[in-house]
Parts: sequence; C-alpha cells; structure tokens
Amino acid sequence: MAVLTNEMPDPGSSAAPAASGTPLNNEVMTQSERALGPTLPEDIKLPDSFITNNALTNWGKANRLRLFGWVDGGYTWSSAGSGLLNIEPRVNRFGDAFLLNQATFVLERTLNEEAWSWGFRSEFYMGADASLLHPTNGFGPNNERFSTDFRQAYFSFHAPILTAGGIDFKLGRQYVPMGYETTMAPYRPMYSIADAWMYSQNGATTGAIATIHVTPQLDVVTGATLCVNALFDFRGRGPCYIARGLYWLNSKKRTKLVATFYTGPQPIAAAKGHIGKWQSEVEVQLIHNVNRRLTLVSETNAGWDTRDPANHHQTSKWYGTYGMGIFHVHRLLDLNSRVEWFKDADGSRIGTRGNYGEITVGPNFMPARLINFRPEVRWDVASHPVFGSSGSANLKSHQWTAAVEMLIKF
Repeated sequence: MAVLTNEMPDPGSSAAPAASGTPLNNEVMTQSERALGPTLPEDIKLPDSFITNNALTNWGKANRLRLFGWVDGGYTWSSAGSGLLNIEPRVNRFGDAFLLNQATFVLERTLNEEAWSWGFRSEFYMGADASLLHPTNGFGPNNERFSTDFRQAYFSFHAPILTAGGIDFKLGRQYVPMGYETTMAPYRPMYSIADAWMYSQNGATTGAIATIHVTPQLDVVTGATLCVNALFDFRGRGPCYIARGLYWLNSKKRTKLVATFYTGPQPIAAAKGHIGKWQSEVEVQLIHNVNRRLTLVSETNAGWDTRDPANHHQTSKWYGTYGMGIFHVHRLLDLNSRVEWFKDADGSRIGTRGNYGEITVGPNFMPARLINFRPEVRWDVASHPVFGSSGSANLKSHQWTAAVEMLIKF
C-alpha cells in the first residue's frame, strides 16, 4: 500500500512528467479537474480503512516512509519469429511469448526539502527485466526470462546550503540520470523502449551523485559512478563521471531543456568485442507541455569510444534522435507515439553497423488508477538484414511486433 503520496519519483529520471495537468487543489476536485495521465504507484490512495489508517501506517507517514510496488507483464508477437529476437525491441524481446517483466517492491524514506534530512530507497524487483539488466556480480538466478536485482539501493540526504533549494546527495546503487525513458514500467509511456535507451544509456549503477537546486528553474547534477550496470566493482580501470543540467525555460514550467555529458572507461554497455579505452556520451532533451492534454518530447544522443579493438583501434561513433507524443484524450485514455532514428556507425552498440529506425504507437487504457493496459504496434527497420529469431540464418531488414502489456500498481 502506498503512503505519503505527495512527492514525485526519483529526480534522477526525467520520465516522470507524463501527466501534465494538475489541479490547484488536490484535496477537492471534480471529475473534469482530475489530473490526466497515469497515476504513479506512490500516488495510489487506497480508501481510508484500518489497513491504511492505523498506528503503523500513521507512524510511517509521520516519518516520511512509504511502501509501494507494481507487477508488470505482457505478450509480444513478432513477424521475425518466436523465441529471443536477434535485434530486440526491449524489454519485450521474445516473439510469441508471455513475460513477467517486473514484480517490484519499493521501501523508501523521502527527504524533507526544507531542512537537513536523510532518507533511503530500496527498490527490489524480479522477472525478465531483471534478467535483461542483471548487474555485474549480481545475485539470484540469471536465465533469459527470470532474475532478481536491487535496481536501486541508496542512502540520501538533503543539505539546505549554498542555494535556497539546497543540495540532495545519493550514495549507492541508483538510476543513471540520463534519458527520458526508463526500464521501470510505471515511469515510461509504452511497453517497448527506444533503441537509444537500450544501446546508449541502459540504466543503473553504483555511485555518488549530487543534485544542486540552483534556482526554482535550474537543477545541476554531478557525480561519479562505478560505470555501466556495476554493483560493487569498477567496470574498467576507474570511475565514470556525469554532469547534467535541467532548466525550465519559463516560470510556468511548461518547457524543460535537459543536457547531459557522461564519460569514463565504460559508462555505457558496448557490443561484444567493442570495449574501447574511453567512452563519452552527450544527450539533449526538450520536453514541452503544450497544454494539459499534450506533451511533446525530443531527445538526441551522440557518443564515441576511443581505441575500439573491433574497429582497428579507431574511435567508434553512434548517434540518433527520437520524438515522442503523449496525448491525454481522457482521464481513462492516453495515446502515445514514438518515432526514432539511430545510427550505429561502427557496430559498437548493436553489433552490426548501419542505420536503424522504429515507429511505435499505442494507447494506454486506465480503467482504474492502479491499472494500466498498454497495447502497442511497433515497426523496426534497418539498412541491412538483421532481424530474425536468435540463431536464424534467414534475416530481414524490417520487423513488426504487436504487444499487449498490463501494469498493476499497489
């Protein structure tokens, strides 16, 4: 059950602003005033009863503790065949298959942004996504369809120093503050994820990261990590470093510009044999809430890896861009779309050099605040025949997938 539901999710992820219309008074609102878009799991409010109003839950609220979670899974059909797909739409990467993607449980103590305070977040999940993104030296089973992981497990504290907004610190396993999308199901608009996320961002790591609230419109994020999907050990010979700025272009907070630079020995996963000496990645986002019903997203990424051994020890490059539209038709229905182009110039990301593109469309039905039902259709295309079932010799230059996903939040 969720308690303390008045805060937004982890500020390291910019995937949160899917719901753009928020009433001025959250206590009393008519049906038409209710915020549009999906409800986040930490914002699920259960009817007042002994379960939600007793000494234990009241103590939790008083101490800024909240416990919540979700279960997510779905079915995917692929024109490329059944089984593990050669080039995957991630996270629904199996053709003609049902997946339990995530069963997630979160316990956290939120920060008091007005004073010195401490907190933590423990985010344990199991399922096919935990297998896809299993960290180095992770624990539990690790087959193609099921594993376990602490996607986040960090301590945090807020220091009201330097600026009016102060500084937030996190130490431990946490999301890499990069990219609009995220693997965690309630914080992304669709079942599948953009190629840019999987092949040039992907995730979580262990590190120390600070967010400086410079002004009400500007946040600056900086820190060091153990590099890509690390748990306790460095991926490479030393740490990776990140710097990010998030700036609202006006005081009404309708348009946000995000810029990120991430660099180090292995900040991002590379294709087999393509781990070079030093990687760097640049990301730029523009998020515009046109009105309470429509949000437009643009993201562009570019990266390079020096001395790639599979590229004659030359620098390998990749870049791409995508646009996303999130339209809140009704409090029970969103329409989501994404169009993407990604160039793996030297095969260091996907494994085969070439141009890749995808178009994905699908609704998000929300018959209740705790349920999301997200079917989608996706078309992937490449400049070379690369699509097919894993191990198949009959490859094609395009691939259709149709998927249905159900997300239940509690």
